[in-house]
Amino acid sequence: MGIVHISAPAGILSQDFEAGASPAAVGTNPVPRLATREVFGSPSGDVSTGTWEASPGSFRRAIMDSEFSHFLAGRATFVTDEGQSFEFRAGDAAYFPPFSRGVWTIHETLRKTYCVWK
Repeated sequence: MGIVHISAPAGILSQDFEAGASPAAVGTNPVPRLATREVFGSPSGDVSTGTWEASPGSFRRAIMDSEFSHFLAGRATFVTDEGQSFEFRAGDAAYFPPFSRGVWTIHETLRKTYCVWK
């Protein structure tokens, strides 16, 4: 595998993303629109990287693999099932260990680059 370059991810038009599955509703918040623009997926399915976007709303985190994310735009809160709360804004980065469970609340359309691996 060579270098994977995600060029200008903050400037990707929302309509250029591939719509993801609709998550289940959480509480009374709206269900967000989730979308991804993958730039690399390993043939084995063990690694994936690209850009992801979510509109305002709440949903349970569905990725149970390791993930590193760099947030490009928006604002969101992630509350783990253990009650730990994290506020993410443009410029922040985070590592989610495998089996990180909790609820995302997207306050302003959130965009991030990500790398997910098993």
